[in-house]
Amino acid sequence: MDRETFLEFFNKTVRTLVKGICDENDNITFTENLDGLFEEYMNQVTLLKLLVKDKDDSPESMMLDRHKIAACITVAVMKTRLLHPDNIDADSNYTLIGARRINEQLAFLCGLNVVFSYMAADPKVKDTLRNFSFPTTRYPDKSEYIDSITRALYYSNTASGFPLLLLSDIYFLLEEYHILRIKTDQ
Repeated sequence: MDRETFLEFFNKTVRTLVKGICDENDNITFTENLDGLFEEYMNQVTLLKLLVKDKDDSPESMMLDRHKIAACITVAVMKTRLLHPDNIDADSNYTLIGARRINEQLAFLCGLNVVFSYMAADPKVKDTLRNFSFPTTRYPDKSEYIDSITRALYYSNTASGFPLLLLSDIYFLLEEYHILRIKTDQ
């Protein structure tokens, strides 16, 4: 993704998600850091290309698929820390914001948006995105799945780092799960 495309993604996706989060939560501050976010995204792209590069790969064959792009954006948002919780009440009911996982939530939603945008280009899938199917958890609410991923991202960040290829696989599996659900519902 070049800088111009990234700027469009930032304006249409990141700003929209941040606005929704900040509108619902008075105690969240947005630090606009487009340059830092783009630089971190490019660092993650470079790292991922080095991880998956074969010695015989030509530069043209090093294009990343949508799931890897989503993973790079996810990690870039987590590392850049665009959102800052203010005055968190430690005795609150341990919400995502109270646990300081709001950046991981934003990051996952940004990555998921990348996958959705590619899926929207597929005429067989685009009309189903309004009812995107997340895998079921012990809880019936789809936000529980997002919360599970957000928690995993948060603990990965604090414990060991960011698993780019694993994130890529998660996005791939989410897309495949949704497509499989569409086929079985028809």
